[in-house]
Amino acid sequence: MNHPAIKMGFILLGAGLLLAGCAAKSDEVGAEIRKSLGVTKDTLEKTENSVERNYDPKVILKRAEAYYEKKEYIEATGEYQHFMDLHPLHEWADYALFKLGMSYFRQIGTIDRDPEPVQKAMGAFQRLLSVYPHTKYAEEAQAKIKACKEALAQSQLYVGRFYYKKAAYPAAMARFKQILETYPDIPATAEALYYLGLTYYHQGGSSQAAATLQDLLTRYPQTPYREEAQRLLARLNGAETP
Repeated sequence: MNHPAIKMGFILLGAGLLLAGCAAKSDEVGAEIRKSLGVTKDTLEKTENSVERNYDPKVILKRAEAYYEKKEYIEATGEYQHFMDLHPLHEWADYALFKLGMSYFRQIGTIDRDPEPVQKAMGAFQRLLSVYPHTKYAEEAQAKIKACKEALAQSQLYVGRFYYKKAAYPAAMARFKQILETYPDIPATAEALYYLGLTYYHQGGSSQAAATLQDLLTRYPQTPYREEAQRLLARLNGAETP
């Protein structure tokens, strides 16, 4: 039998690959704009002392793209934000906002790291869809929002599992419930249901545990926790049988 911890390792690896693959695909977006800008290896050096870097939309965006290509994403966010502050109605504004989100997205680390880049990335992509509803980058932005939600949920799961292992069940339960309420339709929901069921069980809430595990098996029949959930559910149902 596969241990759930091993299965969880593959789930987290898959989440990491999703973020990486999602980012790689999105970096191909906007090739025509980058070509028009003509970014070169010495773009930053050539524009460093120019007056135009303070106001010219093409120069600002060109510097942002140069930082992005050098993987200096913190600096890139500053330039993309500068562009948005000065030129929100420019024909390339939606692209700049998309790349602002991507610059934050590229700063996302593992689930035990600061979630701020995830939150800022998701905020930028959501703002893109709100301010520029007809943007051609909508599909990519929606994919990023989904990936960001999964990353945030995985971060909550990480904390919830920590509390669970420490037998701090009320704190663990709060985290698992928050995932279910905030991110009801993403892969992490299945694991949150599983651990919520276990938390109820350890707190003596047999009926709540059984209902939660049954919900897990009904909604996610292929969950990696299927065997463990079925065994505990059988035990709970047996215990409740007169």
